[in-house]
Amino acid sequence: MSIKELSLREERFTSGHRLCAGCGATIVVRQVLMATEKPVVVCCPTGCLEVSTTIYPSTAWGVPYIHNAFENAAATLSGAESAYRVLMRRGKIDKKDIRFAVFGGDGGTYDIGLQALSGVLERGHRLVYVCYDNQAYMNCLSTSCLIMTENGLKRITEVKEGDKIHAFDQKTHQLVLRRCTGVFDNGIREVYEVETLHHSIKATANHPFLVLKRNGRGRRNTFVWKTLAEIKVGDEVVVLKNLHGGKPFKFNFRKTEKGDYKVNRVNEINIPEYSSPDLMKYLGIYVGDGWVRTEKKETGFALPKNSKARKTLVNLHSKIFGSKIRSDDAYVYVDSVNLARFIGCLGFGQGAKNKKIPGWVFTLPKEEKENFVRGLMLSDGYKIGGSFRYVSASGELLRTLRLLLQTTGFRVGKIHWQKKKKGIENKYFDTEKIKNIRLAGCEPTLDLRVEDEHNFIADGIVVHNTGIQRSSATPLGAWTTTSPVGKVIPGKTQNRKDLTACVAAHNIPYVAQASPSHWRDLVTKAEKAFNAQGPAFLNILAPCPRGWRYPTNQTIRMARLAVETCFWPLYEVENGNWRLTHKPREKKPLVEWLKPQGRFKHLFKPENQHVIEEFQTKVDEDWNSLLKRCQIE
Repeated sequence: MSIKELSLREERFTSGHRLCAGCGATIVVRQVLMATEKPVVVCCPTGCLEVSTTIYPSTAWGVPYIHNAFENAAATLSGAESAYRVLMRRGKIDKKDIRFAVFGGDGGTYDIGLQALSGVLERGHRLVYVCYDNQAYMNCLSTSCLIMTENGLKRITEVKEGDKIHAFDQKTHQLVLRRCTGVFDNGIREVYEVETLHHSIKATANHPFLVLKRNGRGRRNTFVWKTLAEIKVGDEVVVLKNLHGGKPFKFNFRKTEKGDYKVNRVNEINIPEYSSPDLMKYLGIYVGDGWVRTEKKETGFALPKNSKARKTLVNLHSKIFGSKIRSDDAYVYVDSVNLARFIGCLGFGQGAKNKKIPGWVFTLPKEEKENFVRGLMLSDGYKIGGSFRYVSASGELLRTLRLLLQTTGFRVGKIHWQKKKKGIENKYFDTEKIKNIRLAGCEPTLDLRVEDEHNFIADGIVVHNTGIQRSSATPLGAWTTTSPVGKVIPGKTQNRKDLTACVAAHNIPYVAQASPSHWRDLVTKAEKAFNAQGPAFLNILAPCPRGWRYPTNQTIRMARLAVETCFWPLYEVENGNWRLTHKPREKKPLVEWLKPQGRFKHLFKPENQHVIEEFQTKVDEDWNSLLKRCQIE
């Protein structure tokens, strides 16, 4: 098939998607879909291809498209294929020669999706499964997540590149600040809600959490990263229990006639420039039982006569502002445009159902945060036994209050709190057992990239930042954020899984391994796969500039070097017959493929040379074994 013939075919994967520049997956999809002129139904499990091409309400797919859960795209499409065959056989629909294709990444194919794929191959469904093999996979969080930053609590949607974010130092287990180096919109995805005794968070199935690994008596416990799909109820995850002591907050309240602060008005009160323990207790009472009517120059509190909260408020008001207040049996009023505007601009929200604790409160010294909570408790809190309970009509207030208490050293359940027992780690972090994991539905998702530590704290739980997580397709020695380079372990310690051979062992009509660098070979194999009378499988290398750490204009070069070094040989297995479809004129040494990739740079240190030698030996053995299977001397 010539380039001219391909160029005349309908484009089924359009521009305008949000995949990275130089992404190998886009090339793979376009070349495969060009291999047939028949109608095609596509299924795509959760992954970078799915989230970047189907951001609601847009799509880059010009064919009928099904998004499915991470682990069972093959099963879903086999159901669609079976339904189509039955309806056509019964005359319920017009006879059309429709093709069915799955495009799955490493997680959806090599790892969690392998069981569903194997079942489809064994049952003999007529569909094509295409694995775009980028040798790692990604993750993300729900946009509802709250992030601990240097400037206080922020929604993940409010975090910007350059912000400093609290993280877990994996060497010292201490709390550190690290810079956010990227914010990524991953579209609408299936998320799960994870609950511990005192925390909850929503994340995708492939998002890693830091889990305590208990190594038995006499051996030191360690921490490992596990994706949510690997975590079980009872596993212990790392949570934040305390923040550094902050500084008093400086209020940005303008002292100008035309601004917020009326300094020349008769009987007007002065607003403090900085926060203090007394002012925070005052504001705590306001959040619990107060309101502001700026147009009436009024701040009010629903505090009954002779209540402890009213007495405390009156004393605090006199001490902080030096002015009197008026009251009746049920309410206390302050007539001041300054106070109304000041409290109105602090971000506490208006109305009982809309109250919340703004992010700046999380930056305060511990004493000020505790006094703020004491003020809240004076309003709508009460004591039962040795614990305190707080009730509110605002779900956001309860959620932010829980985080404030958790990061001030208190255990919190359903917004009851008590002094925390001694933790097992240090003053900043502890571990809590997973109580429940449930599917929460489909939601918009985002993720962050954080320098150095590659983690951050979301909803009080330590989670991994976006990046490159190892899969069973990741090569030996490769750096990923879940197979990091250490003093003893130089990256991933296992060889990659030979998935193409695993699939060939199912004795299906057609299996092939291909590369976008050899487009004619790839398109020919895809054409054979679409015409196979039964299941067909294509394993296609899809270089990833971000994960492999190479310039975006080098994707085809990386794919070609993988073939020429025989790391990624091109062959097919047709009805049990193995055939090599490309034999390099001169087999290049593996280092020519490794060296341009940042994920392997640590292997070129003298102490890691043995890994390259081991890798080269494995490639040579696999190549010689393939030549024998193809009956090539």
